Amino acid sequence: MSIGAFGAEDTIEPMSEYKWNKLLTMAAKCDVQAFICTGIIRYGNKGDGLVPHSIYKKAEIYGMKDGGVRIETSERPIYSSHVQVKKFSNFYVNRKYNQIIFNEVHSIDTSVDSLIFLDKLIANINALMNSGLDFRLLFELGFYLRENGDKVDFIKIDGWIKALKINKISSLIGYYLVFFFHFVNSELPFFKYTDKKNTQNAIKNLEATLARQAPADKTENDTARQRINPIDKPNVNPLKYFSIFPLEASSRFIANIIKSLSNIDE
Repeated sequence: MSIGAFGAEDTIEPMSEYKWNKLLTMAAKCDVQAFICTGIIRYGNKGDGLVPHSIYKKAEIYGMKDGGVRIETSERPIYSSHVQVKKFSNFYVNRKYNQIIFNEVHSIDTSVDSLIFLDKLIANINALMNSGLDFRLLFELGFYLRENGDKVDFIKIDGWIKALKINKISSLIGYYLVFFFHFVNSELPFFKYTDKKNTQNAIKNLEATLARQAPADKTENDTARQRINPIDKPNVNPLKYFSIFPLEASSRFIANIIKSLSNIDE
């Protein structure tokens, strides 16, 4: 993925064709098929024989023959100080976010690029807390940094991160950029030291997320049990990040419980 997304110089381990096919299946479910296929073609062109010919041909079928990933640049968002936006479940954190927008819009040196970066960072945090790491959103954050990092005011970003209490979870996102896409610390001014325990938990949570991308087929017993007890369990994923973002994790978990209760069929 790092080879396909950012042209990183990396090595891969030999895999069976079965595992290559599993990788392509997972890539499609995670919406990173373009990056994986581009990486396959780029690495396959080295001619070391690690990429099976059949897998290389499949990668070409997905339209990556030019070996390059392109991302559509959407129109720059228009930020308004009159519109209250809900980015977080916690009232306090959400109010702080809207205060940041209000103050920046009315600032003498308004930096829209910094606001866009903040929103992309928050989008990754929300995805992480809802269902786990979203590789597509992580790529878009990294791509924005590479393309527009020189326009982002990281002094403001640092202040906003502290105001929103997202220091630790932002560093976790930064760790994923370093781990997967070979970013360096100088590219991530918001990335602080991540202790060993949080790093290990990050990898475990990621493995669990990937495992959920390919759920096993439900058995007849599972289906029958669902008919007997149709109540959807609340999403407990936010609690995994309680130690690094307690305000939002607790608020989001409570909101998930309320949502589950409201969905009960009378």
